[in-house]
Amino acid sequence: MNRVQALTLAAIVAITASVFAQAPAGQQPGGRGQAPPPITNLQVLPKDIARPELIQIMRGFTGGLGVMCNYCHVMEGRGGRNDMASDEKPPKKTARVMMQMTMHANEMLAKDLGKPAASVTKIQCGTCHRGEAIPKYELPPPPAPAAPGGAAAPGQ
Repeated sequence: MNRVQALTLAAIVAITASVFAQAPAGQQPGGRGQAPPPITNLQVLPKDIARPELIQIMRGFTGGLGVMCNYCHVMEGRGGRNDMASDEKPPKKTARVMMQMTMHANEMLAKDLGKPAASVTKIQCGTCHRGEAIPKYELPPPPAPAAPGGAAAPGQ
């Protein structure tokens, strides 16, 4: 991961962390006092990412796309199969591609605008998704009709 991608990821993590609250201090992520399983199968995010950072990023996806964890991850609940590392669900592959696209776009914005990456407003999942798993494209309103006599309508 190059420096700009690392800065972009750090910015996404920082923004996401500021939006979503962390679990209360002392609470075990897995509940019942068990140590959570190791993080595996990270292909876009850093392999050595801290669990709290990873959880904050995942919460950002939840908010930005309006989905729960089981949208991308195999989560069958208590007694069922719960495999966060599985690549079984197509939305997980889509998420990886979208993360790479977003990181690339943020990198190019900084580069092409000639600004430090930290000073450019970052594109995030919610920028387009706005709480929807599949972003909705809404056509802009049609232009106002021309004024009588062929003159442009007021304000144009």
